[in-house]
Amino acid sequence: MEFQPRILVCLASEQIMQNTLPALRLRPVQVVIAASDSEQALAGALQVSRVLHDAGWPPEAVHTVEHTPDHDLGSITRYARELAADLQSRYPGLPIDLNASGGTKVMSFGFVGALAGLGDAWYCDTRHGLLEHLGGGRALRLPADMLKLIDVLQMQGYRVVADPTWNPVFACSVAARAGLTERLVREAPQLNGFFGYVNRLTREALPQTRPDGSIVRSFRDEILAQRQLFATNHDLAQAFEQAGIWQWDGDCRFVFASEAAARYAGGGWLEEWTWLTLAGLQADGVIPDGHWGTNVRVDAGQGVQEAAGNELDAALVWRNQLLVLECKTGVQISTEGGSQSILNRLDSLRRHLGGALGETWLLTARRLQPVTGSAARERARAYRIRLLEPAQLVDLRAEVCAWMGLERVAEEASA
Repeated sequence: MEFQPRILVCLASEQIMQNTLPALRLRPVQVVIAASDSEQALAGALQVSRVLHDAGWPPEAVHTVEHTPDHDLGSITRYARELAADLQSRYPGLPIDLNASGGTKVMSFGFVGALAGLGDAWYCDTRHGLLEHLGGGRALRLPADMLKLIDVLQMQGYRVVADPTWNPVFACSVAARAGLTERLVREAPQLNGFFGYVNRLTREALPQTRPDGSIVRSFRDEILAQRQLFATNHDLAQAFEQAGIWQWDGDCRFVFASEAAARYAGGGWLEEWTWLTLAGLQADGVIPDGHWGTNVRVDAGQGVQEAAGNELDAALVWRNQLLVLECKTGVQISTEGGSQSILNRLDSLRRHLGGALGETWLLTARRLQPVTGSAARERARAYRIRLLEPAQLVDLRAEVCAWMGLERVAEEASA
């Protein structure tokens, strides 16, 4: 498609991505956002402006026109024709395109009719990654790697305040104990009792804080377990010792190497497995840099509803869609109240951070019990949260590739 300077008119709504992707794909020299007087439309127009300014458009190249009618087809059509005449006088010779994805349906009808013949009309199909030409012309594909993680979060109104994904110390530590991490993943279906034992140790070791952040109890490196470790797990306990996680006297005394080591033992290993999986996909050229992150902390901008919790264990963006992965090794997921709390939080994350097309997976290292486990599965299905249980964790790479739509890579990963 040969580039030609053009104007793009879009209709403000809560669908920020549908109003920004066409601009990012078509690169018009001028973007005009038509906003009604509704609170949602005005907030949406402001957010689209912010995203486009950050993407390189100068302030004078993005303009919002307010008081756009959002009902009464005749009023909308007259308004759109007057707007088109004004744009033609100010930018003579430039085609005027329309992104008809936003606004109300009647707004889309009115603007399509009023701007007919002045340029191209488009509809942004984010689910299928296409800009559909409403005049029967060729659709334009939206590149799968068009948006990075930070872009999608920004479109939803969130700001990244910490991204330790490639912290050198963290990356080296993860790589050094990758063998132990993979062993835990492979043996997870048989380690329910071991995980419960270790989680009790780490609960006693890790600091306790109040909601305001003040410390109730500092980190304790030495813990005396209430009972001996099962003999069948002694070899694994020694593998923890060889990896520098703890020192163990062969009985009930455990001395953690550091607070970070205790966090690894208490469930951080599953987050590190996710890191190893995504980092491996980047190293193999499957995922571009900047499209994923782990332990990413975000906060909400002004006027944006705060999500339940502000840290993402892991997140990946592909095909302009957000996949959030939450890692759990505690027993809560297999209890009635615990699973309800966890899934409520993930449902909030999915809706607030990922939008309509966002997807959330819950990775659990604990076997779900027959009764409460069935309830948790049903609840996850109702919330549209995918549950990856212990036996599925080893296939995480293939699962991620399948979500990305890379069937060949997924088949190679599972071979």
